[in-house]
Amino acid sequence: MEVINRNLLKARIAECGLNNGIVAQLIGVNRGTISNILNGKTKPSYDVINGLIFTLNLTSEDCYKIFFPVSTIGFSFNNFKENC
Repeated sequence: MEVINRNLLKARIAECGLNNGIVAQLIGVNRGTISNILNGKTKPSYDVINGLIFTLNLTSEDCYKIFFPVSTIGFSFNNFKENC
């Protein structure tokens, strides 16, 4: 089970014209931390998630898709919104 949507996070980093080293420096962690998160070896801490949100200028929808992928919660947010 995937904890975060790593592919979407990688894509967002690339869209911003950044790389792991720059993201790590902007957030204040070492490059290995970002690499381990993107490789699925570790879960991001709340501080790292917060740093990613601000560094990558993530919207609430981006955050939901990246940090709460469907595989971890068992339902789709889009279906939930349509049913409300």
